[in-house]
Amino acid sequence: MSQLEPNIAELAWFTVLWSVCCFGFLQLAGMYPLESRAAKIPVPLVIASTMLWLVLLIGAFAYAVAELRWSSIVVVAGLLFLFMPEPFQAIPERWRNSSAGLVVTGLVLAVALVALGAFTSNPAMSFLKSIT
Repeated sequence: MSQLEPNIAELAWFTVLWSVCCFGFLQLAGMYPLESRAAKIPVPLVIASTMLWLVLLIGAFAYAVAELRWSSIVVVAGLLFLFMPEPFQAIPERWRNSSAGLVVTGLVLAVALVALGAFTSNPAMSFLKSIT
């Protein structure tokens, strides 16, 4: 396995972070355009969750570029994005299309961001070191 990807721990972190990104994307995709979302979901909540998702997406990708081989990123990200809609469909409808579900999604995104900052190496510094 080390011939394919020597950084197994970093690959596991990326898998977790990218899974959260995929679930967040699927949840937020149903909220856009803003006129088509459920009437009880406030627009600021959708915008705030989208901003958290974007920051996590950029952070997870920067972490992957700094720590993993390009082939590992493509394979893992592609497989997760391909197969995540199935577990997402298992989530009850009331959680997927409600304010409470969007709040939970926002909290999960925030926890993933905290984990990215606390338990992984600094992706920006790792990336800068890798290109110098």
